[in-house]
Amino acid sequence: MKYIFDTNSFITPHRAGYNPLDVAINFWNKIKELSDQSVIGSIDKVKAELSEHDDDLRKWVNKTLPKDFFVKFETEATKEKFREVASWAQNNTNYNTNAKAKFLNATKADIYLVAFSATYPEEYTVVSFERSAPQRIGEIKLPDACNAFGARCIMMADMFRELKQTY
Repeated sequence: MKYIFDTNSFITPHRAGYNPLDVAINFWNKIKELSDQSVIGSIDKVKAELSEHDDDLRKWVNKTLPKDFFVKFETEATKEKFREVASWAQNNTNYNTNAKAKFLNATKADIYLVAFSATYPEEYTVVSFERSAPQRIGEIKLPDACNAFGARCIMMADMFRELKQTY
């Protein structure tokens, strides 16, 4: 099993101040260690989101993570699953138009993470700080979309517990 990080798995710890790069050295060293061991990774769409800000986090990602950390999303299988996920979102009556538009935004990584993990559910688990909220009509949450396609989405602390890792 490999864990694939959502964009907020980087942004929330650093930019929200829970684990800033200059203070939480052990946390970021653990992320590097797990990435060097190929236990964690992500997709190129997440890297694109992380590259939107020219800050210390972007520099750390580019300097520290292995070249193969961000895998290419687009394969025939993932593109087919992407179309399936997009159709599910567009036709889902639980969510309003704004929620659908936000989820279907091609510049954001969530829909790609769902499609990628749903293509290979026995190989990948998504790691995100998002919490399930299936009754929330104004936003399609990553855990709920993953669940609809038989893919796992867990919180970062749960990933560390499963890996029996501390920092």
